[in-house]
Amino acid sequence: MLALIIAFCTAVVLGIVPLYGSTQRHSICIAVARPAAWVQLVFVSIAYGCLTYAFLDNDFSVSYVAHNSNSKLPLLYKISGVWGAHEGSLLLWVLILSGWTGAVTIFSRTVPEEMIAKVLGILGLVSTGFLSFILFTSNPFARQFPPVTEGRDLNPLLQDPGLAIHPPMLYLGYVGFS
Repeated sequence: MLALIIAFCTAVVLGIVPLYGSTQRHSICIAVARPAAWVQLVFVSIAYGCLTYAFLDNDFSVSYVAHNSNSKLPLLYKISGVWGAHEGSLLLWVLILSGWTGAVTIFSRTVPEEMIAKVLGILGLVSTGFLSFILFTSNPFARQFPPVTEGRDLNPLLQDPGLAIHPPMLYLGYVGFS
């Protein structure tokens, strides 16, 4: 949860500071864009990794894990269970968005810094929207008390190899358009 909060704060900085810098031609504010994009990617990745670990470890104290996994679920479906419902799907969306934001920082070395600051600033604002939605309404790390000893199970319709890879592949394209 802390990683998501840090990612949210970083996204706010990424969404405001570089855009301000590009309108005021303030080079220090513009220079914030690339490092902020990487910090956001790191902390969203940490959050996603923690949720994946909770699935692999059968941590049924996490409500999302308890509702979308069980201890007998095969490894492929435990991993795909991370994005098998609303909360994890949004986290996957933000992870891919952060990945695309990081890709912009790598593959835009020849583009003027002012333009990159605007692009990364807009991506930061989009990330801010998604992260605020995750933090305030769809928290995948909400705890369940008392914890259950066995989870419910992943939706049987999602227990198919094709559907295990479908959302990430689809999101790569959808999110890439932003």
